[in-house]
Amino acid sequence: MDYWHFTDEEKDELIRRLTKELPALRGAAKASQDEIARAIGISRQTYNAVEMQKRKMTWNTYMSLILFFDYNPSTHYTIRQLDAFPYRLDECWLSGKMDQADEA
Repeated sequence: MDYWHFTDEEKDELIRRLTKELPALRGAAKASQDEIARAIGISRQTYNAVEMQKRKMTWNTYMSLILFFDYNPSTHYTIRQLDAFPYRLDECWLSGKMDQADEA
């Protein structure tokens, strides 16, 4: 199984699900839009447009937000409970497949 490959449809669905949850996740993390934007390397205006569903987030932004919320102690459990979490990658990390990918 190619753990790293997501179809465009899978990406769009994961992005849609995460976008819907951003306000609640940000509140749980007790972080401002500016703090999250700076942490993941985008402007506050871009983050705001994504959170307000005026702009679709990129896959890179999605992955950055997943990592931000997964490694934040206040949102770790919550992000793992959402349908927006890419469990295929989690399985890859836990099974040691990342090491194999590095060797290829």
